[in-house]
Amino acid sequence: MKNSKQIRQEFITFFEDRGHRFVRSAPVVPNDDPTLLFSNSGMAQFKDVFLGTGVREYNRAANSQKCIRASGKHNDLEDVGHDNYHHTFFEMLGNWSFGDYFKKEAIGWAWELLTDVWGLPKDKLWATVYEGGEGVEADEDAENLWRSITDINPQQVLRFDKTDNFWEMGEVGPCGPCSELHIDLGEGTCPLSEEHNCSVNLEGCWRFVELWNLVFIQYFRDQTGELTELPNKHVDTGAGFERVVAYLQGKDSNYDTDLFTPILDEISSLSGVAYQSDEQGMAHRVIADHARMLTFSISDGAIPSNDGRGYVLRRILRRAARYGRNLGMNDAFLYKLVPIVVAVMGEAYPELNERVAYIQ
Repeated sequence: MKNSKQIRQEFITFFEDRGHRFVRSAPVVPNDDPTLLFSNSGMAQFKDVFLGTGVREYNRAANSQKCIRASGKHNDLEDVGHDNYHHTFFEMLGNWSFGDYFKKEAIGWAWELLTDVWGLPKDKLWATVYEGGEGVEADEDAENLWRSITDINPQQVLRFDKTDNFWEMGEVGPCGPCSELHIDLGEGTCPLSEEHNCSVNLEGCWRFVELWNLVFIQYFRDQTGELTELPNKHVDTGAGFERVVAYLQGKDSNYDTDLFTPILDEISSLSGVAYQSDEQGMAHRVIADHARMLTFSISDGAIPSNDGRGYVLRRILRRAARYGRNLGMNDAFLYKLVPIVVAVMGEAYPELNERVAYIQ
């Protein structure tokens, strides 16, 4: 079984071999972008390129970006611990093209990596494309490419509306259709299956899990809402690292992978309460997730406070402490988890190693 370090490196090497520059993750605290409390996607550090206000010396990039979704539009905080795959802090694997390759290469490489390199079963993979609407045509280019350059089951290429398959940076700015890849985990993997018919993009369904989103930035939306074709078209992709690792390690839950088990073991040791993967383990999962989020955000310069991103940290710190009390940990304990978080993540993100005492 591959460990998470191998999987992360395989992604990076795959795209380096195809002409991409490895670019280190931007800080999770984007001090140069007042519109974001936290970096919530891999494209955050390349936002100026998509807006046309900046350039890079390379036109292909790949990395694993530190991300936090715990506030604003992208907020997964209340889902953490309840299910197996939502986190406040997570890693986003991504590859980018700045006016270079477009849909054909992005789709072909995603399929090649998932099926040839990582061996995901082709019959379990589903692709989605934009069905069109609001003055934008259906993304027949992507749909036809899935069916012509890959050997996906043609019946497993589905169309969805703007909510799922159209990406926008904001009300004004670059935008375009996107194409998602989902994996069918099989019958019995969704605890809500008796309440609904499991299907792709069904809210709350655990059976079909999105792994990767390929965004094709090809339009600019102006202040009137009108779309115009961009002269340079870009690719922005994001794959959920924890979800990929869970599948490749044969686990039903992200929390059962080597990204989390050492942290969960430490929580069990500190509390004297063994971790359970069912509802009884919610406190362990919340604490493990929040310890990662706090470690990374403090390492990158955020501090718990009464407003802005500091308030988000304070809220998460207090939430983790509250769940700690559910496990009988009434004294300060979160700082004791910092070394194990760094032990798991420090090789990929060496900046953590330099700030252990400060974070604690």
